[in-house]
Amino acid sequence: MKSKMIKINDKLVEIDDTTPTGAQILLASGVRDIVEYVLFQKLKNGLLEEIRPEESTQLDKDSIETFLLFKSDRTYRFTLDGKTFDWGAPNITGATIKSLANIELSSNDVWLELQNEKDRLISDHEYVDLTSQGVERLYTQETCIEIIVNARAKNVNHRILSYWQVVKLAFEHAENTESSIYSIDYANGPIVNPEGAMVDGQHVQLTNGMVFYVTQTDKS
Repeated sequence: MKSKMIKINDKLVEIDDTTPTGAQILLASGVRDIVEYVLFQKLKNGLLEEIRPEESTQLDKDSIETFLLFKSDRTYRFTLDGKTFDWGAPNITGATIKSLANIELSSNDVWLELQNEKDRLISDHEYVDLTSQGVERLYTQETCIEIIVNARAKNVNHRILSYWQVVKLAFEHAENTESSIYSIDYANGPIVNPEGAMVDGQHVQLTNGMVFYVTQTDKS
């Protein structure tokens, strides 16, 4: 019998079957009381498929299959970019939603669709409550933030920028040399960093309308 590596909740596990049942996968993960858990397989199209203990699945011979395991007796439904997902926990983070959508974390946003009010941006570490009445409707969108750098509007597709990324928005051909230094001050930032200064090695969180002042000084 051939063995195969699979991934369960980001942990690599070896299983001695290429067509294991849900029960076999649960046991391979270390679970003993399998009726207490819910198991999902992440499909290549990004969707999740529940695998019941008595059901079997065919493992791909060329890639490592990913499974998600939850200690729960129920599932919670939401939609993501028009696709329906059943989840095994009462909440889910923005970063996990991006992972399910197979998108780049740093340059994309997750939004919760709301009725009669503005849709809500979900940060990577923020939880979406899936227990409220109705099905939560989520969608992803490329990040686009307008900031002002030395009085010029700049559109960026990241919510966090490094010191040198800000410098290069002001001085496209700036280089890290001993002959010049760059000073950065900012204002109109988010609550976590409304105003301040940056030095080499630092990062700053952005918000629309944030203003940066970048100056270059030649070392004497």
